[in-house]
Amino acid sequence: MYSNNKAATGTADLFSLITKQLQQLTKGQVTCLDAQKALNRYGANTMAISRCIGGAFIVRQISADHDQAVEVANIGHIVKVANKYGTPLQVISSGQNWGYGSAMATDDSRAHFILDLSELKRIELDEQLGIVRLQPGVTQQNLRDYLDNCNGAFMVPVTGAGPSCSIVGNALERGYGITPHADHFAAVTSIQAVLADGSYYRSAIASLDLTEQNTVDMAYKWGLGPYLDGIFTQSNLGIVTSMSIRLAHEPEVVESFYLFCAEESDLERVFPLVQQLLRDFAAVVGSINILDSRRMLSMMVTNADGLSLARQTDVDRLMQEYKVSQWTCIGSLYGSARVVKAVKKEIKHKLKGNTAVKRSLFVSAREIALASHFISLLPDNLFAGPRRQLATLKKTTQIMRGIPNEVALPLAYWRNPDKPTPLHGLNPAKDNCGLLWYAPLIPATEGKIREFIDMVRMICLKFDIEPLITLTALKHDCIDSTVPLLFNRADPAAIRAAKLCLDELFTSGCKLGFVPYRLNVEQQRRLLSVEEPHWTIVDKIKNALDPNNIIAPRRYNP
Repeated sequence: MYSNNKAATGTADLFSLITKQLQQLTKGQVTCLDAQKALNRYGANTMAISRCIGGAFIVRQISADHDQAVEVANIGHIVKVANKYGTPLQVISSGQNWGYGSAMATDDSRAHFILDLSELKRIELDEQLGIVRLQPGVTQQNLRDYLDNCNGAFMVPVTGAGPSCSIVGNALERGYGITPHADHFAAVTSIQAVLADGSYYRSAIASLDLTEQNTVDMAYKWGLGPYLDGIFTQSNLGIVTSMSIRLAHEPEVVESFYLFCAEESDLERVFPLVQQLLRDFAAVVGSINILDSRRMLSMMVTNADGLSLARQTDVDRLMQEYKVSQWTCIGSLYGSARVVKAVKKEIKHKLKGNTAVKRSLFVSAREIALASHFISLLPDNLFAGPRRQLATLKKTTQIMRGIPNEVALPLAYWRNPDKPTPLHGLNPAKDNCGLLWYAPLIPATEGKIREFIDMVRMICLKFDIEPLITLTALKHDCIDSTVPLLFNRADPAAIRAAKLCLDELFTSGCKLGFVPYRLNVEQQRRLLSVEEPHWTIVDKIKNALDPNNIIAPRRYNP
């Protein structure tokens, strides 16, 4: 297991003292883990970092017959006791923030205690409004199961992180997906939180609404007076205990489309088309992903026998074998049958005038099911490439329909020599995978996109890292890229190379205008300047709300 060799003297005594008080205050409704048990449970991560974990406090779900007030009160008790003893708390929802730190704290200078909210899984759906209230422990799969059980015709705001990851946690990190509500925090309508002194935060509208349902607070994002919900995202200013999210209705038709570009230079010609589709059909087209050949292959091919997507010879051979294009654009159409049919016709008309797209495919879940059935009737040794492509197509289409799956997770295992096959889902942290994310925003012009691609490829190949590039066009004027840096977690040289690669991408990227929208726990600690006006204001707010610096010290606050 893991070693807590950084444990500070006296941490065990402090844990015993805190545990005794918490058991009295919470009537045994908080599970307390000592340092070694906590480290074994939370210490795994894909970044090859370690922290001193003094213990963990798991807030248990109270019976559904009770409201969440008891659970919120128990969080308040933990915070007050932590204040009393000056004990920092690292708050997690699922702890599966893979590639950004998992459950690890930003501050590495002292022992911290995990405050685990993963068992809080209450779900309350207003079916008429299409708004759901969630606690932090609700995962993508939890919500999918709940909606299926109550025949709720809504889509889960899924991400590539997989079924076991927290919806609230992703929204608080301002994550995004490819379903109609692509910007996940934009879909958040209200937040409730516990502050560092144990007091409770809710919006002014929620406070003025004397009805039990608090419907208007759930339905109106901006509240009354200064908008404060946003300060609890990418911050350490409070502990979010519940969140209301506007769900996308499951449309009559979901039809995915794939645009295939054969040449590297086709990207500059297909991107204006992508912008046009997002601008002209904003209510029908979700976000559009643009993946290079290496990124597509990483989802389809199992790494073996020294295969490397950093070697162009391997890439060329695999592209031929698996019929992968230089660039693949992936999106979906959402709406009634008549609307989707009309927009599909318009897109096909636009494709006739764009020579960059050599082939296009429009496909529904039903058509994929029929193709899968047909190919299953053929001998297993035939069409290995198309079989893999079809399997990936099926899972990708499920994601676009709001059905969580693990289609993107095998990517994290690319440089993992052990290649585990777990029985209960993939877990890159516990399976000893090496993964760091570089996730910058990119100016939405063809010239800057090409500059970004050239930079990523040059720097990644310099460190023998596969440059796996995804561009996500959230809107016609907003592009984010997610570049996974994969490495052998058991190789110290590979770990060092990956971290140097990420540092150089960050530094070079900022000089060219490519600025990350999200940072891992090490970057938050090292790369943010305390002298910048933005962080000065953040620190003033922190000092006012959390003068003892109890909640997640240094998280997005240098």
